[in-house]
Amino acid sequence: MIHPEFIDQRSGPVGRVVTSEEYPATAHEFYFWTAETEAARRLDIGHIVAAESEDATAIAVLDDPRRYSDLESFLDDFYAYDGDPALEALSERVEILVWCARVLDTCHRDPDRKSRRPVRSGPVYFATRRAIEFALGVEDFSGRRIPLLLHENGNEVDGGPQRTPLYVDEDYLLGPEAGHLNITGMSGLSTKTSHALFTIASIFQNVPDKKVAALMFNVKGADLLFLDKPVEPPQDAPDLAARYERAGQGGLSEEERRMYRALGLEERPFENFRVFAPLRYGVRGGVGTLDAASVSAGELNTLRNTPAESGCVYPIVWELGDVLPYAGRIFDPADYDDKFRGFVEELKARDIRTMADYEGLMREIEDYFQDAEDEGKTVSTWHGHHVATIRKAYNRFSGLPSKCAGLLVHGRVDYGGLPRVEDPFEDREMRVVDISQLSGVPQDLIVTSVIGRIWEMAEQGKLGVDKLIIFVDELNKYAPSGAKSSPLKETLVDISARGRHLNLTLFGAQQFRSKVDDEVVGNAATSLYGRIGDEEITNASYRSFSQTTREELLSLEKGRLLLRHAHYAVPVFGRFPRPPVLMGRQGTDIFGSRNLDIAEEVQATIRSLGHTPPSLPEVRALVEGVPKEKVIEELNRVRASFRNGMRGDPYRVLKRELGGGARRYDGRGSRILRGIDRLEG
Repeated sequence: MIHPEFIDQRSGPVGRVVTSEEYPATAHEFYFWTAETEAARRLDIGHIVAAESEDATAIAVLDDPRRYSDLESFLDDFYAYDGDPALEALSERVEILVWCARVLDTCHRDPDRKSRRPVRSGPVYFATRRAIEFALGVEDFSGRRIPLLLHENGNEVDGGPQRTPLYVDEDYLLGPEAGHLNITGMSGLSTKTSHALFTIASIFQNVPDKKVAALMFNVKGADLLFLDKPVEPPQDAPDLAARYERAGQGGLSEEERRMYRALGLEERPFENFRVFAPLRYGVRGGVGTLDAASVSAGELNTLRNTPAESGCVYPIVWELGDVLPYAGRIFDPADYDDKFRGFVEELKARDIRTMADYEGLMREIEDYFQDAEDEGKTVSTWHGHHVATIRKAYNRFSGLPSKCAGLLVHGRVDYGGLPRVEDPFEDREMRVVDISQLSGVPQDLIVTSVIGRIWEMAEQGKLGVDKLIIFVDELNKYAPSGAKSSPLKETLVDISARGRHLNLTLFGAQQFRSKVDDEVVGNAATSLYGRIGDEEITNASYRSFSQTTREELLSLEKGRLLLRHAHYAVPVFGRFPRPPVLMGRQGTDIFGSRNLDIAEEVQATIRSLGHTPPSLPEVRALVEGVPKEKVIEELNRVRASFRNGMRGDPYRVLKRELGGGARRYDGRGSRILRGIDRLEG
């Protein structure tokens, strides 16, 4: 007898188990022919059914449909119609549709017993949500349930398809039992980044007993730069609503909202959100100390660059001492020989921290050789380094600032109390490192440095949270398959092997799974597959999938993925709704500088400093007639002052700086610099 709570009796039997000499039922798969009913006609690939085994119920995923008749060859049908397809048949030939069902799990009626017996001939039903959850091992989860996808079965419940969240086990996603997530699919068609965001949001909402944070690298446009902005504007913001409409940004559909409700998730953006980006090359010069708090978002190499964004956008700025450990990745390997490397080690040993320090040392070396020449001595080395090596280093270091593309400044950097990309994380923090405007060496440097420092923090127990998720797109670039190694690849392999024990989880995504290091993908207990190209699907990485499943992966629509998890005996298809945040071009279209007037920028800046700004008409009255560049200049000064500890009302300070409006604005510059103490409080 089949477990009554495991079968949808309202839909009735949708088929009957069939066995033959060629296709016997086994513990892992069986076949059944379908009934001629409305419910049976809804059967499709990926649906889940239940059938009776001996004292047990088998729950299985549909795969490999085939239609059979009693013809021995195609010629028999051709001759029956005399080769004329217009002829009417004397009688309809019987055809049956047969499905292969791959067993997810078998539930014995005695809860103390396990069953691996093949099913017996008998009726097949649609599986209920209760049966699907059992078959996916939910009852055996050691951690909390994290919904990743939504499975839709062919039976109807409450006027729509039966929907079951596809949960994964927290302990097998974030550790310590296993860990890591890998997503594969074609660029632009498989929604890899969207699902990574969806999964992180699901974790944030479903693990209340742990402090969790995420670090993501933005490599494409503005994909991850506006994750704190909702997918639709607040109802009390008509000006914002107009900008959303102009950008063609619509909200979630009713169907997507139903999916969120079925998954038990709220539709909300990431609230604790920070973006880090390097300086634009050439915007800051000089030999003195750079006050990082004075750097505005507009000076950073990011698409989130309006003055109002300075409250959540922060700089990544390096001194020469931060660059020297990566000299082997900056300079051409053929050029970076042992002699050159030895000179770089000399710089590190002498604690050369800045380009200014380096230039001072080069002047000393030049004086050393000049003094020797003046004394008539023939000297070809300095501290064991040949003059040719020193000249070579001088030439290569001359191009270092341009190679680093804004990362490297001339003097020292004072961050003060400003957040840094390698700081400990806060609970539910989403931290994005924007490298989308970089390429080659500087992009590689930032990823290598940030992940390396995070790994060191994890080993020292200084992450600040219980679990940290690191999302790396284009994983085949940073951890490629093959013997070629690099410090970054070695770190990623370490994270995949040991990270779950140090509270680090790697979420990796790539277009070609077969081109990622085997250890990295092999240690991922959870894998997702979107639409895949035919040149990839033929790789051995997909040999465990059936032919039908591989063919499905060639044509998956957006939002539909195949999920494989440590608890699942068979991978399962599911869907997910769009993340409820702005992604891509819509963020810059709505919140970019060309779409914000200066009054809105003032409002947003005041809000970013933790204060409630006045109404838009009041702000517009303040800035009316004042040159926009002057307002921006004063905004930047106010923001920098409050970042450095100034107290009081930032709008009041700005109002004083502008003299109360255009009629009293004298254009003589900021009074903050002339009397900051007077304005405090």
